[in-house]
Amino acid sequence: MLVLKYIRLPYTFDVKRLQQEVSLLTGESWLFHYQTMHYEGEWSAIPLRSVGGRPDDVIISPFEDAEYADTIFLQRSNCFKEVLATFQCPIKAVRLLKLNAGSVIKEHRDAELCFEKGEVRIHIPIVTNDKVAFLLDNEKFNLREGECWYMNFNLPHAINNNSNAARIHLVIDAVVNEWVKNLFAQPGLHKKEIEEPGFGDDTKLQIIAQLRLLNTETANKLAEEMEASINQLSGV
Repeated sequence: MLVLKYIRLPYTFDVKRLQQEVSLLTGESWLFHYQTMHYEGEWSAIPLRSVGGRPDDVIISPFEDAEYADTIFLQRSNCFKEVLATFQCPIKAVRLLKLNAGSVIKEHRDAELCFEKGEVRIHIPIVTNDKVAFLLDNEKFNLREGECWYMNFNLPHAINNNSNAARIHLVIDAVVNEWVKNLFAQPGLHKKEIEEPGFGDDTKLQIIAQLRLLNTETANKLAEEMEASINQLSGV
């Protein structure tokens, strides 16, 4: 079965406005990414939409019934709200993700996170440069500021920031509906399909381990629910 590896969507956003919005948040606390085993250096986030709209929570819930809401950071940002209005589909988590100069996101896979499984993760680079290497299934990309990309993160991926400046992306998790299907089916878009890869529980177990390290009430609850779902599927 063929699956989408990536697709450049037919949108280009105003880079200056996006960067101005980011600069307005420079006084806010960037929260370290919770999957610490996946990176070296500093990888951090500001949540624009999160579970319950919490401004101090960047955890992506593994459960379909999680209720996401706008945080105070999105509520006061007309630019980001306009960008999100472009996507006529249910939107879950939205984050600003910053990878500091010299930092590395190690190769990993995000379980079930792809178009064919009903969810898409969209990247809009806001601050980047040619020395930032984005690797998806061993294919290297130099994403440009203001572009809009879907990538299949069920595939192995990694990022190396070889520059002397932070890389910042707007990252949107959305549910596939008819609007998304029609968008992805538009002719003339730059995209690539590959044979569907196999996938096990390794990434889920890594996420559980990271949630346990956080040791908060929410993280421990998510870890317990994920463990229960894995045990149920395996018949334990």
